[in-house]
Amino acid sequence: MLAVDLPSRRIRLRSTVVYYDTGSHAPLTDDASFFLRVFGDSADDAPLGDVMTRDQRLDEAWVDANTRWFIESVERIATRNYPLTDEEVDELLDDEDRVSFPWEEEPRFDELPPEVAAELVLSEETNVGADYDVVVTDPRWIEHLTVGDWWRTTAYPTHADRLLPGEATAIPDLRHPVAVLKPFSREDEPRHLAFSDDGRFLAVNSEGGELVVYDATSWRECFRARADNSFSSWLMWVPGEPVITLRHHEEPRPQLAYDVVRGTPVEAPPQSGRSRSVIDPADGRTLEVIENDDIKIRSLKVSPGGDYLAISGESPGKLEVIIQRVSDHQVVTRHAIGRGWYPLQTYEMAWSPDGQWLAAHLTVVEVNSGWEPMGGETHIFRVGLPTEPAVPGPE
Repeated sequence: MLAVDLPSRRIRLRSTVVYYDTGSHAPLTDDASFFLRVFGDSADDAPLGDVMTRDQRLDEAWVDANTRWFIESVERIATRNYPLTDEEVDELLDDEDRVSFPWEEEPRFDELPPEVAAELVLSEETNVGADYDVVVTDPRWIEHLTVGDWWRTTAYPTHADRLLPGEATAIPDLRHPVAVLKPFSREDEPRHLAFSDDGRFLAVNSEGGELVVYDATSWRECFRARADNSFSSWLMWVPGEPVITLRHHEEPRPQLAYDVVRGTPVEAPPQSGRSRSVIDPADGRTLEVIENDDIKIRSLKVSPGGDYLAISGESPGKLEVIIQRVSDHQVVTRHAIGRGWYPLQTYEMAWSPDGQWLAAHLTVVEVNSGWEPMGGETHIFRVGLPTEPAVPGPE
């Protein structure tokens, strides 16, 4: 800890990397979730420890969701020995004579023996590191910290929600699905999904040609049909009517249509479909280029108002859904749905036209049986994150 300013709620600290697990993540992190865990390391008898238990601090999802109530901003003000070349990484990993930090049994920095303090400074100068200014939401969260405090801790990839003021009501709550639907058997695989234009219904179909429609007020099944030998790559609602159409990707094949309220097949004009684009549909100009370095994208959908992208895909070791702001390209929230060797994969998502719901199709995959599909799920996320902290403040 380099400086603690309680009136301004600001703390300056230095982070130095002593173990380089660069195969899974970058050695330095600017994510606010890291600093919440750091401040909690020694907060057992402090106000921060009163509102955040050890189990919560070690729960990645809890930290990602709640960091915004504790950390206002993080700014990296200095960087040392970074980025590294591959050769430098190898040297750091293999150099047994590299100067290391003393252990926690040593006293505060200003109380260290001169030779130990010099060793610590040399380690800071030769290892990857950075200095940060962190502003907290309340000075009580850092009142247990003083200049000269230091300790070892761990860093691993976590991602705190990063919301603008007043934005919470527009962001899907990816951590708490309101429903997990299982419309098809283990032998079938979910494919496409589409909300009706009034948001009353959600239609989902499968590789095997089965169609299921859910009532979006209760998430109960209200219609089911099977179109033998008519796998549809196009699933579209007739505007203004409770009629869902299925069209084969081969144009000459007939269109199927069902009135989901009456539960009967009907005739309907061919539907051309519509989708919000991230290019200019008039002339094909690219309007935005948004980098996504750490995820292999499976599906991308633009929110009804065009302000957000919902992205699903694979990042190292997990399947994630990400909400990204179009205006500044910032990831607002993200959450891992599947872990390990991708027991779940997703290929399709849909926003409801009224912006109230986000739905995601997930395919369950049996890795030990040659990546064979084993049915699937449809996760329903309500749009709207909490606007008040769920954790109580200290007395």
